[in-house]
Amino acid sequence: MKITGFSELWRAVNKVKIDIIAKTEITLFENEGLDTDLSDVYTSQEGELFTVLKDGSIRKTIVHICDISNYKAEWALPKFHIFECETLTKMRNTNRGHRYKKASRGDGQFWMIHSSGGQYEYLNICNYNCLEQHNSIYDRQTVTNFDVKSYLDTPIQHIQPYIANELDMTTIPSSYADNWQNISIERKRYYKWICQECFYNLNDCKKYLHTHHINADITNNKHENLKVLCIECHAKEFQHGHIKQKSEYKQFLQIKENYAS
Repeated sequence: MKITGFSELWRAVNKVKIDIIAKTEITLFENEGLDTDLSDVYTSQEGELFTVLKDGSIRKTIVHICDISNYKAEWALPKFHIFECETLTKMRNTNRGHRYKKASRGDGQFWMIHSSGGQYEYLNICNYNCLEQHNSIYDRQTVTNFDVKSYLDTPIQHIQPYIANELDMTTIPSSYADNWQNISIERKRYYKWICQECFYNLNDCKKYLHTHHINADITNNKHENLKVLCIECHAKEFQHGHIKQKSEYKQFLQIKENYAS
């Protein structure tokens, strides 16, 4: 990659740093889990728990109390949760969400901290609301034979629209400038409706061209902070992977495929 200026160098280094952070987070999420206070754990319309990782992906998440050094008796291991149940709601409301980890390890083992140190333990699913809600949507399972991997591999059911809108950087929340539409269109015209990343010409399909804030500060609309990207390239930007779930993304890929053939 050719570097022509300090700002470009800074963006390149920062992107590498962000990519490393995102990969590290995913590794932890899929193994010993990530600390959480439940504020970054959301619920779908069906009550399933999910979170958004730093690579922009929306992932099902399992939450469980990690530190059991002061948990009742250590032989009485806590349960893990995959739905918003009475226990989690109570913990949220009493500001005790910081006791949890969020994870997606598929073998049923969870990282637990005992008085003597940390180790992986097999936990059972919450056998009240969590299991009941699971069985009302998926194949019926029992506490002792619950297949964690099968559950995680199945797509999330009915993500709430407000989460998708909150994360959708192509929409215009109140914090965007009042004249953002005009700014965005001006940038697209300046680059003749051509993606700055892959150089695809979108003059015939303009709605698939986005204006991206490079440093994620949507109040900074200076020329050097704006980048015109097709929806496919936009989805590759840090924390924009959710764009791949939009119907417009799939439509654009089909347009490109048809054009190529």
